[in-house]
Formats: sequence, structure tokens, C-alpha cells
Amino acid sequence: MSLQVEGSEIISLNSNAYVIDVLYFMRRNNIRRLVISDSNKIIGVFTVEDALRYILENRLEAKLSEIKLRKPIIVNSNYIKDIIDSMIKNNSDFVIYRNKYIITEKDIIKNFNWNLINQNVENISKEAIVVEPFTKISTCIEIMLKSLIRHLPVVERIPIGIISARDIVYSYDSISINNSVDKIMKVDLVKVNSNTEVRNVVELMIKRNIGSVIVNSGKSVRILTNRDLIRLAHKYLL
Repeated sequence: MSLQVEGSEIISLNSNAYVIDVLYFMRRNNIRRLVISDSNKIIGVFTVEDALRYILENRLEAKLSEIKLRKPIIVNSNYIKDIIDSMIKNNSDFVIYRNKYIITEKDIIKNFNWNLINQNVENISKEAIVVEPFTKISTCIEIMLKSLIRHLPVVERIPIGIISARDIVYSYDSISINNSVDKIMKVDLVKVNSNTEVRNVVELMIKRNIGSVIVNSGKSVRILTNRDLIRLAHKYLL
């Protein structure tokens, strides 16, 4: 597969800015990571996971030049196989192409030919880590950081909502992390049956602009995320 992926032009912020500036920038531009530069040179990337950590520690006034940023994953090829290989190898949901473009999991998912994969979502989804509606937002952050996940279904016997890392980060100035998760969870759950074909689920996720779906299983709450799709694409391209 020789398809090339362009991605989006980099939006960057100077290292003299503060964490709170990054959170505002992320929300305004609806992005999950932000390139940090110094004299037009990329010095690191601030991700939504970093944002969660600094919100939890109440360190929004930390200066970017004084904190440890994520090392940028630079690639010189924008062929889809090379990008997926780099993402898997570096456990990253993005790469930077030629210091000008950022290519994310969502870009890969939009460009990959899912019609070539005749498989349903039952075997590629996984049992979700769930929380209850009264769970504190701070606890949700701790679970996300510890488990390296970005989505938590909210369950009261059955799934009634979902909370994402992005939801928390975008609410940094409007709600306390001591509030319960039901204050900011999304209640318009997107669900699919376990026998739904992958290509149909991808089409739905792209249409709804979401990074996860709940998979109806009957026994447990299962979830399918962008990361699961990238791992599936990687196996196909091996």
C-alpha cells in the first residue's frame, strides 16, 4: 500500500508560554496535542496526557520551557505504512512529517482502505475500564494516566455516558476535578453490535468525528478506539 498522507500544517506555541496557554489553545483549535517551538525549532510536543497530569497536579502556571515535553517523532516519509510503523514503534498517536505537518491516528484512519479488511469488531474491541457517575474527575484522570487510555465509559448497570481526556482538558477552567464525572460526561453514546464489520464502524466514527465506540457485548462493556484500529491496520500491513 503506497498511499501518502499529508496531515495538517503544524500549529505551534512558543516555549515561553504557560501550560494554561496550551489548554486554551487546544480547546480553541480542537486539538489533542500542540507542538512547542523555540526560535522556529521544534523542541517538543505537549499532549492531552500531559494536560491531564498538570490539571491533576494544579500546575497550570508552569512554564513550557521549564517542563519535560514529549519528544517529537519526526518522519521523512509520509507513506501510510511507514507512518503506522513509526506510530507503533514509538507508541505514539502522531508523527511530524518534515517539520511542517502533523499526522495523527485520525488522519491514518481516514485514509486507510478499510474495505480490504473483512472482519467484525468483536475480536478487536477490548473490555473497557469503567467508572460510575459519582466518580470524581480527579479519579478518572488517575485511571487514564495509569492505564494509558483516553476514554472511560460511565456505567450505572448499563453504559449511560462516556468521558474522554479531551472532555476533561477542555473543561479545565469551568469545573473542579473534585466534581463527579456525570457533570461533564457525554450522554450521546455511540454503540455498535459486536458483529458489525470494521469498515462500517470506521465510517460511523469518521462521520461522528469520535475516537471510540461502545461495542454491545451482552457480558461486559467493550470499547473500540482509534488505537485499536491503528494496531489492526499495522497487522494488515506486516
